[in-house]
Amino acid sequence: MVNNTEEKESNQRPPRQILARSYSRRASLRSSINHILTNETAHDDSNFWNVSSRWFADATEEIVGNVAGAAVDDTALRTSGVEIVSAADFDEDDYEEDIGVDDAKLFDDLSSIGDTGTPSDRRTIYTRRQMIKFICKWILLAFILLSAMLHSMAQSTTQYSLSMPRWALLRGESNRFQPMKDMFVEISGEEVFLETDSPQYRALVFLAEQDPLKLNPSDPILSHQIIQRYVLSVLYFSTNGPSWKHRVYWLTGQHECGWQYVICSDVQEQSNSTADADKKKRQKVVLAGDKFNPENMDDDFSDFADSDLGLGKGRTITGLKLFDNGLAGNSLPLELVELKYLHILDVGSNSLVGTIATYFSQFTHLRELYLNRNELHGKIDANMTKGLTKLKVLSLGHNFLTGKVDDLFLRDLTSLENLSLEYNQLSGILPTVLGNMKALQHIRLGGNTLHGKIPLSLENNLPNLQRLWLQENKLTGTIPWSIFCDASSTLVDLRLQNNSFGGDIPDVDCTMEKIELLSMASNNLKGSIPNDFGDHFPSLKELHLYDNQLTSTIPPSIFKPANLTAVLFGMNKLTGTLSFSMFQEASNLVYLYLNANDLGGTLDDFAQAEGLLSLKKLRLEYNSFSGTIPKLELPSLELFYAYNNSLLASGLENLSSSVALKKLKLSNCSLAGEIPPKLGNLTNLEVLHLNGNLLTGTIPSEFQELTVLEELRVEGNDLSGAVPFEVCTLRNSQLNVFVSDCGGEW
Repeated sequence: MVNNTEEKESNQRPPRQILARSYSRRASLRSSINHILTNETAHDDSNFWNVSSRWFADATEEIVGNVAGAAVDDTALRTSGVEIVSAADFDEDDYEEDIGVDDAKLFDDLSSIGDTGTPSDRRTIYTRRQMIKFICKWILLAFILLSAMLHSMAQSTTQYSLSMPRWALLRGESNRFQPMKDMFVEISGEEVFLETDSPQYRALVFLAEQDPLKLNPSDPILSHQIIQRYVLSVLYFSTNGPSWKHRVYWLTGQHECGWQYVICSDVQEQSNSTADADKKKRQKVVLAGDKFNPENMDDDFSDFADSDLGLGKGRTITGLKLFDNGLAGNSLPLELVELKYLHILDVGSNSLVGTIATYFSQFTHLRELYLNRNELHGKIDANMTKGLTKLKVLSLGHNFLTGKVDDLFLRDLTSLENLSLEYNQLSGILPTVLGNMKALQHIRLGGNTLHGKIPLSLENNLPNLQRLWLQENKLTGTIPWSIFCDASSTLVDLRLQNNSFGGDIPDVDCTMEKIELLSMASNNLKGSIPNDFGDHFPSLKELHLYDNQLTSTIPPSIFKPANLTAVLFGMNKLTGTLSFSMFQEASNLVYLYLNANDLGGTLDDFAQAEGLLSLKKLRLEYNSFSGTIPKLELPSLELFYAYNNSLLASGLENLSSSVALKKLKLSNCSLAGEIPPKLGNLTNLEVLHLNGNLLTGTIPSEFQELTVLEELRVEGNDLSGAVPFEVCTLRNSQLNVFVSDCGGEW
């Protein structure tokens, strides 16, 4: 009888109302979670905790329903160590008080099994209650920790976008809004705050409504920091900040000196002690300890810790290094002038447009200004550089600037060390005031339309000159070597190519100990190269004299510098032959361009040169070499051009051992005989031109090994037969140009 009663009661669990209530609570739980995830104002403190509390209540109710509606095995509970008490110890009133009326009814439903029920049933219900309490405690703890983490992340890591809806919702809510606006109006003017999408207005909303620091504008001690954060925020919104490549901690609760690529130092202001009223108004920069001295600062900021997340130490902004960071917009905001102690401003290699600003003259402490490689245009003039007596670096190259680099533009730049204005649209003559700028180390004026001669005022006035770039202009006259000898102990890089310099290459009467690159290519230089020319440049790495009208032979002294890597003498009228003795000391030579001259003789003597172990590119085309192509003992040779040497008749097979070759052009010579199958060993070949010769036979099937070949030209010969199928299949890989006598080209 007892067994039948237990079986009947067992079939009554769980009641349908329990399951129905469980489903209802699950739906409520899902609704609460969705509300939290989609609520726009969830970051507000009070609303966040109210919504979260509702979610926790629903979650608790869900667990109560599920656990209470599930069967619990008595034996399993006993073996797991859960305490089971008798029915006499079970207080139904306490249970109803803890879990509410509805759940008390749940208890009644489950406990209505009558006096005939076993004690195990009632103990099971009470054990479920203990389990519910245990689970709820852990859920509450996890919920509190998770809520705290989410709230903290929302406060400290939010990145503000350029879209306006969230900003518009918050405008003017804080009591800091109007005082801050009054402060910023004095900097930016009233008009910019009439537009809610202006960078200045967005910066105002950030500081007044969103800034986790909640700085008080009424506190005069904080005004310096507020203005700094305002200027950086305006810069951020003016230059598409959310699209920057690197912007860690920008517009967060971090101090602005911790924002990525912001340089700060400890700087204090105090009045000079003097009786003169005007002098009292001037400010003196005072050192805090020995961390920073605006009057005597290294260009590379070597005294400061250099890391991505803030550069240097201190609380006053002295530099912005935003090079190649994705800045875009209409130049830079005027508000930057509020950074009074700015020493370095680097926004080079970005996408800034608009005209060049004239307000840079207000940066009286500025040492380095980099605006190069942007899309700036407009005319440069003296207003831009007026008063910048401490400026050491002015880099405006690779823009679209116009105007003249005249004496007025350079007059106040008495401390300038680096003048970089290359590749703009500047005109005029070279300013004579350059002769007064004795600190100059780098002059980069190439790629403009400057004309006239190099002024003699530079003579004996450039003792520190390291780089002089005047290439790609319209300069005329002769090359004044006396000027360069004045900087013989410092000059490293001299570029004069692509001008209209004329006359002979004069005998250099000094030894330029440090010069590494000397380029006088593409001018109208005539005459011969002095026999001892190479002796005057012991550190030379590159010598460019191509595209002139030079005559005579190539003096062996050219190849004496131990570090020489490139000799580019093409497109002249040089004569003579090549002997192995010329290259015995050229072990580092990589590029040898002698194309388009009147060189002749055989290449047999040249092939005996044992010093050209590093040679990668050899250009001998358009000369008068004759005889046989020798076996070239050049293990690094990747490019060999000897086309249009009509007297070269044989020796094609000697190149099969030059396995490093990638480009081989021997067209329009007098090569006869069959194409050597061993050329298939040149598996690195990308270009092979054998057209316009006297070759016979067929195309070797071994060419199928040339799997990286892109161009194959064999037309203009006496070849016969069909192209081997294996060679034709190369068109399925890299081969995109294949020209034969039938005119077929793919």
